[in-house]
Amino acid sequence: MIGRSARLTAKEVGRLMARRRWKGSLATGALLVIVSQGAAEDGELRRSLREAGLIPYWSFTPAASFSYQDVSTGRSLALAHLKGHVVLVNMWATWCPPCVREMPSLQALHAEFHERGLVVLGVNVRDGKSRSAVAEWLTQRGLTFVNLKADDDGPAFPSGFRIPQTFLIDRGGRLLANKPGDSNWAGAAVKSIVQRLLEQSAEPPQSRSDLKK
Repeated sequence: MIGRSARLTAKEVGRLMARRRWKGSLATGALLVIVSQGAAEDGELRRSLREAGLIPYWSFTPAASFSYQDVSTGRSLALAHLKGHVVLVNMWATWCPPCVREMPSLQALHAEFHERGLVVLGVNVRDGKSRSAVAEWLTQRGLTFVNLKADDDGPAFPSGFRIPQTFLIDRGGRLLANKPGDSNWAGAAVKSIVQRLLEQSAEPPQSRSDLKK
């Protein structure tokens, strides 16, 4: 029995191929629109990051993984555990005056936004104090945001080593920007960026009792 496809005329075949090309063009066009919209949104975000005094990366790529011990509990905490949160990673040391100077503003930012999905995450580096001594140092100053004790120079993010230095990661785990030197993290421009990132859709953050301080 001769199939239907064998009975198609040359004109019908031409129409069929044209229809397939048209559908393919629609799909390609839709993809280009999505990509261009994403690029425009990232461009606007970069401008906002610069206005807040941060240095945006040219490409928003996944942040390098790391895992260190919590100074208070001794339990390991990895960046992967914070999936779905906006994360502000601050590298610091107790002997560093600029690090100490910006701590109150980090605490203020934590207090305002941690229940909404922001994790202010201190990473203590190149510090001669023990883990327990760092925990005591923080307690004496009323600093309650999560802090980890690094056994190296801290997360392997693209940047030269300097402290204090702070990195911003969005809900999707993308490394957005860094800021060398101390800063006022409770300023209006920074809060606006945090608010914007928290409003982005993402998987619900993992519930962790050790982040609720």
